[in-house]
Amino acid sequence: MLTEPEARRLAEAEMARLHREVSAYNDPDDSFVVSAVEECSIGWVYYYQSARYMRTGEFTAALGGNAPILIDRRNGAILPTGTAYPIEHYISDHEQPGE
Repeated sequence: MLTEPEARRLAEAEMARLHREVSAYNDPDDSFVVSAVEECSIGWVYYYQSARYMRTGEFTAALGGNAPILIDRRNGAILPTGTAYPIEHYISDHEQPGE
């Protein structure tokens, strides 16, 4: 079972990976940072945004389509989410029967 700080490290590593993937489209000196965290039945949901947007509030610095990162507390898996539905939809997709 993961602790929240361990899950946060996984989420931050995933944000760094995502940043590298889209670096051609974003300011390479900017980074992605956790903007909010929610604990849920299977782990934690990490919402993220560009550091520049969090510092300045400039709309042009905001990310779009950045699906939350869901970390499974049982095994540290990064579970797929999206932006088409509320996060509860994705959480319930990953819950095992009987939990």
